[in-house]
Amino acid sequence: MKDRGNTPIVSDERIIALIETYGSDISAYPEAEQGAAARRMAEAPGLFAQALEEARRLDDVLNLVPEVDVPASLRNSLIADAPKAARTGRAQTGFSRFLPGWLPAGAVASLVMGLLIGVNVSLPASVANADTNDEADAVMYAALGFGNYELMNEAAE
Repeated sequence: MKDRGNTPIVSDERIIALIETYGSDISAYPEAEQGAAARRMAEAPGLFAQALEEARRLDDVLNLVPEVDVPASLRNSLIADAPKAARTGRAQTGFSRFLPGWLPAGAVASLVMGLLIGVNVSLPASVANADTNDEADAVMYAALGFGNYELMNEAAE
């Protein structure tokens, strides 16, 4: 958002977030927001007084911590051993570039349906009854996308 002078306008909430993130020194803020934040803080100093005071105290404590000089070899070793970013996509090699990504899920679903149907068909006649077969049929049809399992279950009752 910009005002008439083509200068960005920074909301009070954003200024509080800048203070909490970058401290009390406005020169540490992102360049695009420094001028607008300084103007708004000058317009309403009371709004930001508490946040600035807390940030100044934290800045003072952090300034007491001595600078650490990290040897270049340690820095390079840490960077080399850091976890690498995850690849954004699957490697498209060989035949896999012709297969859609959902193919494994379809294979698992068909395996489960095959096992469900196989178990119901292989039950001995003395164990299987009409209720079990009707429910199994309803589950199978619902899994295949034909109808609604709840409606079929209610109709069976």
